[in-house]
Amino acid sequence: MTPAGDVLVTGAAGFIGRHTVAAFHRAGYQITAVDRRPAPDHLARTARWQHGDFANPALFAEIAAGRYATVVHQAGISDTRAPAGPELEETNTLGPLRLADACRTAGTRLIYASSHSVYGTLHHRTPIAEDADTDSSRCSGPLNPYAASKLALDQQMRARHGTGLDWMGLRYTNVFGPDEADKGPMASILSQLLRHAAGTGQIRLFDDSLTAARDYIPVETVTATIVQLAEQPPVPAALYNLGAGFAASFADVAQWCARLHREATGRFLLAELVPNPDPGAYQYFTCADMTALDKALPDRPTVSTVSVEARAAELFQTFRSSDTG
Repeated sequence: MTPAGDVLVTGAAGFIGRHTVAAFHRAGYQITAVDRRPAPDHLARTARWQHGDFANPALFAEIAAGRYATVVHQAGISDTRAPAGPELEETNTLGPLRLADACRTAGTRLIYASSHSVYGTLHHRTPIAEDADTDSSRCSGPLNPYAASKLALDQQMRARHGTGLDWMGLRYTNVFGPDEADKGPMASILSQLLRHAAGTGQIRLFDDSLTAARDYIPVETVTATIVQLAEQPPVPAALYNLGAGFAASFADVAQWCARLHREATGRFLLAELVPNPDPGAYQYFTCADMTALDKALPDRPTVSTVSVEARAAELFQTFRSSDTG
């Protein structure tokens, strides 16, 4: 499909933001990229980079004036250990709401990053749908201030923009892929385990997590979905889960790591089980019900267990190459 108008990507130097910029560039869009961090060298020529805060009033004025057809909002505090307070509220809730107001003024499509963490503990090991986020029989709700800030944004978007704004909030599950190293401990647990297996031949798991399971989605599937949402006629304004729709257990992931390490080195992987220091704040099961997005975007890119495992194997090889290169 022919690109329709310019795209603004906030948080463009972050992990998902970088991949979002690259995906829109490949699709032929003119991109403005905003971040407090410098433009990554490999993306410097792919977009018009602006150094600064997404909540800059001058940027909001540019949006409200109709400069962009689509705004993809990836900026925010993503540290699940961040304390509650004015900075978290401003960055993850209030600032994005003002951004939404600017998009509404201009008739600009808004696609923003929410999080599967809004559900907290799932009381049943079944996929959870978007409308169950406040159903105490299905989930606990946020387990930390970060998740609470995302849920507050989602609830305000529902309340304020039932009509009049073309918007989609995407509740990402566990996004993984290459170029995630700068996230440190906030990198997906799958990427962390693969990195340790590739680099040291050892992994550490919480001793209560072997039966836990997570919904992992490759970053390129996320960004391909975002580009498709920018290109398609408007889907219903709403929150949408964005995950694989199935969960892989930590035991399965450990087996992937063991097999990949053994095939690469001929040696056994060492796995250490350690106590979980904060089990009450740990999501033992994540899995997105993808019914809503399947209905809104029936030809969306999807993944299977086989393809997720294959992408994990590719990431393992990337880590081995960087450690041995």
